[in-house]
Amino acid sequence: EDFLRRFCAEQICVRHHGDLARIEVSVDDIQGLVEPENAVLISEFFKKLGFTFVTVDLAGYRSGSMNEVLKM
Repeated sequence: EDFLRRFCAEQICVRHHGDLARIEVSVDDIQGLVEPENAVLISEFFKKLGFTFVTVDLAGYRSGSMNEVLKM
């Protein structure tokens, strides 16, 4: 998450789903992450950490998003 602070001004969260890193940031910060030059840097960084896939959650950051998959 510290690495992503250069691209984002607000909330940042990286969720770990096995070999997938799901990045959640403020909706206002998504555009900065997906700009081609930034996307390459971010993808390379997370792949060096061992992730196969790097995604940006288009719904943006939201507290408790990991609980969305729980069936209650």
